[in-house]
Amino acid sequence: MCKGNARHLLISSPDANLISVLRDRLSRLNSANVGEMSFSIEGVSVLTPRTGRSCTLITGTPIVVRIPRANYAKYGIKPPKEYPYIYWRKQYPFNAFIKQLEDNLFKKYNMFHNSSIEPFPLFEQFILQKQVCNHIIIKGREVKVFGSLWKFIFNNLYKERKRIMQFGLCAGFGELNSLGFGFMNMMVEK
Repeated sequence: MCKGNARHLLISSPDANLISVLRDRLSRLNSANVGEMSFSIEGVSVLTPRTGRSCTLITGTPIVVRIPRANYAKYGIKPPKEYPYIYWRKQYPFNAFIKQLEDNLFKKYNMFHNSSIEPFPLFEQFILQKQVCNHIIIKGREVKVFGSLWKFIFNNLYKERKRIMQFGLCAGFGELNSLGFGFMNMMVEK
């Protein structure tokens, strides 16, 4: 990153109050520091993307899905060691990725809305763009996090599916969202 380059910081959350507080506080600042970098703030705005009956969502950051040891047999997975979990990668069954992704999204939705909606199939069409490995620092130690980049196409989002996908657009898909993983963007046709 070079001095003078423009950057856009996107923060996503299903909590409208959190977004409102962040907007108000950032609007009062002229600059902000991220790590050792200093940025001048030229403007703050709130985006409100809305899923329609049909839409395409693409990953802005990799989706991380961890499969717990308890589910290895269910998906026919035999990892080289008995890890407590494995990151989904394309050599593992695709249904493991989708099931864990859907279960995670329902879990987050139910916790946020204090509801108890039972999981049902959410995804219609999906295109794996590529898998990636990110190196992050956790508690002073470098950790490899495996994720994947996707395009999800929806042609029939009805009431409940639409609400859950809208929530996923704001909360993120998969795990480790607070570390920036699973950020989703709506693809706009030009």
